[in-house]
Amino acid sequence: MSPAWSVEWSVALRRRRLFALNVVVPLALVAPVALGGAPAGHAAAVYAVLFVLFGVFGSAIPWVRDGGSGLLSRWIVAGLHPRELVGARLAAQALLDLLQTLPALALVILVAGGSARGAAAAVAALSVALLVANALGVWVAAAARSLAEAALFAAVAALLLLHGAGVFRTPRPGSAGAATELVSPFRLLHEVLLALQGPGGGTLSSWAPALVAGAAFLGLTALAAPFLAGVLGRSEDG
Repeated sequence: MSPAWSVEWSVALRRRRLFALNVVVPLALVAPVALGGAPAGHAAAVYAVLFVLFGVFGSAIPWVRDGGSGLLSRWIVAGLHPRELVGARLAAQALLDLLQTLPALALVILVAGGSARGAAAAVAALSVALLVANALGVWVAAAARSLAEAALFAAVAALLLLHGAGVFRTPRPGSAGAATELVSPFRLLHEVLLALQGPGGGTLSSWAPALVAGAAFLGLTALAAPFLAGVLGRSEDG
């Protein structure tokens, strides 16, 4: 087991108050929408935005913070390969995000009366979205030079990709927007959340293009890990 994975989990489990807040806050934001009878399209969009932003922010901010403190450089100097550092930490953060957002997702499913199949599809789609969101957070952190920039870039990048996923509008069939939506990993989460609001639960159709695109993005992040780790290892005011 990678030491980066172990440290990430040890720190998260020791910070019990922060862990609890990361469970309560998404639940508190989801509850008014789920219990307030919002239209299906609006509710699904709000949920998708919340979960994706949670993943991108939760990834980008720690990367910038730890890069500025010199922690990442010390990991690499100690002999941890950048690809292992980025991969293990990204996976640990994504799994922690999933555990922290599952109660909010469970509330959405419960209120919507989703089927077991719909619930399974929602968990799978959320897992994919959070993994991609955490990888996006690494790139955002590499582009930022402060926590403020990381927060701004995270919000812009996430909202642009959510727009491309068809969360805020439905593109014309056959258009470039429709092609972009088809391959967006965030589309899976939005469509499953939307399907949960009506009869029949989530659908597993047309997942292949988005899964391939998501895997390609994760592969690119792995290939670029030495570069990303080098950029992230600079001082915060560098």
